Amino acid sequence: MEYTQIDDYPIPAGTVTTWTPTAAPSAWRDDSRRLSWDHESHLTGEPDGSWIGSAMRIPGTYDPDTLQRALRAWVARHEVLRTTVRPHEDLWDRVTAHAEQVDVQASAIGHHSGDDAREFIGTFMGALSPTTWPHCVFVTVTDPAASGFVLIFGADHSVMDAYSQLMWFEEMSDLYERAGRGERHHDLAMIDVGSHIDFSASDREIGEVMTVDDPAVDRWRQFVSLDTHGAIADVPGFPHHPDLAHLRGSTDWAPQRSLSTWVLGVSETERLGAMVKQQGFGMQTAALAALAVAARRRSGVERLRFVLPMHTRHDPRHSGAVGWYVGLCPVDLDIAGAESFVDVMARAHAAVAATKDLVQRPFPRVAELLSIDDSPHFVISYVDMRFVPGAEHWPSQQARTLRSPAHAPDEAYFWVLRSHSGMNISSRHPGTDVADAAMRGFVANAKAVLSEVVWHAQLESIGAS
Repeated sequence: MEYTQIDDYPIPAGTVTTWTPTAAPSAWRDDSRRLSWDHESHLTGEPDGSWIGSAMRIPGTYDPDTLQRALRAWVARHEVLRTTVRPHEDLWDRVTAHAEQVDVQASAIGHHSGDDAREFIGTFMGALSPTTWPHCVFVTVTDPAASGFVLIFGADHSVMDAYSQLMWFEEMSDLYERAGRGERHHDLAMIDVGSHIDFSASDREIGEVMTVDDPAVDRWRQFVSLDTHGAIADVPGFPHHPDLAHLRGSTDWAPQRSLSTWVLGVSETERLGAMVKQQGFGMQTAALAALAVAARRRSGVERLRFVLPMHTRHDPRHSGAVGWYVGLCPVDLDIAGAESFVDVMARAHAAVAATKDLVQRPFPRVAELLSIDDSPHFVISYVDMRFVPGAEHWPSQQARTLRSPAHAPDEAYFWVLRSHSGMNISSRHPGTDVADAAMRGFVANAKAVLSEVVWHAQLESIGAS
């Protein structure tokens, strides 16, 4: 599994069809449940066209009626996909459509080459907006002469997180199969999961009781006070433009570039996992430690300061729900004097443990209390995908999670992904040759570090036997 842009996905030539959720004006009802802090911040802080999604090839015969029923059931299942906002004075009001009053409408676009289809899909998804429903749309690319068909969805971040992207593969495959067997819409639309709208209301309450004296706010204050160049979690070793402050407020910045690298194969990843477990740590710790050592080798830095996203699906009822269940942790990883990889892992484990409880405190509320008008610039995310339902089928499905192009002069994001295919590092970074070289060097060093650790673990295993 990789996390890339639509430009990197193998779109075939074929007939392109869009699938758009619809609801009559009478379907909408006022909804008193409050928006989450992240959702509210997203409404004013993100431009239209900032989307995430997934793509896969569904095997078997393409049946548009069956697909329409499957897509309609998926939208009906998850309340967050049929809710939106309306401006009211200086605030936002929520309105939600009843599950039975939502449909999905198909629109044939025509036959296109793979490149033209890819361009169209990027433009179509780029029209998504956090303030205009629907916030999730679909596209199919079909060819009667080919086996199966490609199905892609894009969603505004306000209704979706990375785990939701991953769950979609199995859920949609199952719905398409069941719809093809003729199951009733009522049965297809039934699912026993929580609603992100309920979670949002709870998140709002947590933030509202926070004050500037909250320990979580103080820890963020300490973290931000150490930043340079006016950024939250500056990127180590990355060159800064001399007019960076002006560029941050501009939209005329080149699109960021992407990089996807398989750093370990299946057997190597398993060997690393066994070694890490023996030392009492997890693979997230090993990944963070490898990036810290890579930064030391590449740039001579002994301190890696970054923001770590972590899930907030603590209520079991929300484990299978679509929505944005992510909080942020500030991590200050100091590896000065750490000589072995195990020493660095110990530092990484302690650094995360010191702040992981902050994930339950909404960062936009913290930023409001601290008068911070900024977002994280250096973000590292770790996801173990092996236990997501259906993960074993992803290679044969050509499954891929997608993100929209980003524009930022100084942001660097890493997604360290463990799957049944091994370990991958996907990233985005400033769209300059200098920044691209810095990122490639950073990732190459991380790959070398992990390979060395695995090699030493293998030698020790041979010696022990």
